[in-house]
Amino acid sequence: MNWNIAAHDWAVQILQNHMRSGNSRHAYLFVGPQGIGRRTISLRFIQALNCLNPPTVGEFCGECRVCRQVLQMQHPDLFIGEAETQGGILKIDTVREIQHSLSLQPYEARWRVALFLRFDEANQNAQNALLKTLEEPPENVKMILTASMENALLPTILSRCEIIRLRPMPLADLQKILIDEWNADEEHAWRIAHLAAGRIGFAVSLLQNEEKADTILETAREGLELLSQNTRQRFRYAEKFKDVRKRGDLRNTLQIWQSLFRDLLLLSTNSNLPGELPLTFVDLKFDLSGIAEKVPSERFLSVLNQINHSMDYLDANVNLQLLTENLLLEWPSLH
Repeated sequence: MNWNIAAHDWAVQILQNHMRSGNSRHAYLFVGPQGIGRRTISLRFIQALNCLNPPTVGEFCGECRVCRQVLQMQHPDLFIGEAETQGGILKIDTVREIQHSLSLQPYEARWRVALFLRFDEANQNAQNALLKTLEEPPENVKMILTASMENALLPTILSRCEIIRLRPMPLADLQKILIDEWNADEEHAWRIAHLAAGRIGFAVSLLQNEEKADTILETAREGLELLSQNTRQRFRYAEKFKDVRKRGDLRNTLQIWQSLFRDLLLLSTNSNLPGELPLTFVDLKFDLSGIAEKVPSERFLSVLNQINHSMDYLDANVNLQLLTENLLLEWPSLH
């Protein structure tokens, strides 16, 4: 069966070459933004490692019991580690439970596999705990990690993994896939390709859930409105995140604001260039262009840096409301 992973053929080729040479690594790290296909390529790789009836080395049938169970993430030799909620914290207890399971012999597969999703959400204790297994892996064990922020992982973790950095697709190519394979009309596919910033998995999820796309656009509009609000109004907005359980919501908001200010920076510095800019929020281009004309590009770059710093602090024990207030104080004011 073809791996059927759009835009990542080069990564599939690397993995297949490792398998065909008998030199596959004991640990792999797939890095890329959310929705780019990290989990999909991980599961395809695990299917290829353990398929009962592979057509050739590096391929999988997709129909045997193991292939089906791996796809559903329910195989007895596959162990999944992730934070309880997206944007939460992957803790040391999860790592230790999986380490114990890996110490046992495989139930039926050639390889026991630990799949740690969003491992950049692991705290330092959890990362240090996994390090010992990475340094001295048991026989017949593969470890696969996924992450969106490579710099959130310990250097010692990175040095012991084969790192594969997944890249977004060209927007025109993604638009064509959405039209040809998902029956989207041309204009809608164009909008979704931009909103997903070239991430195939994210684009498909937006096609299947229009409410999700609407929520992203609404958060971006709120960000634009905040530029015209005074300090008191901005602090009132920050109250949305006074509950520590809103950590995941704030992370999602910051990611949307990253794209928003990236669009503003693009418009501010490239307004005279021919051709279409790769904006995320094409529906907001008129409003974005008006703001980009009023604010120096250096301010947008400064805000982007502040957002990045805020995302780094999210993984520490910080007051989410205060973090948001401090960020909004750095934003330019249009009122």
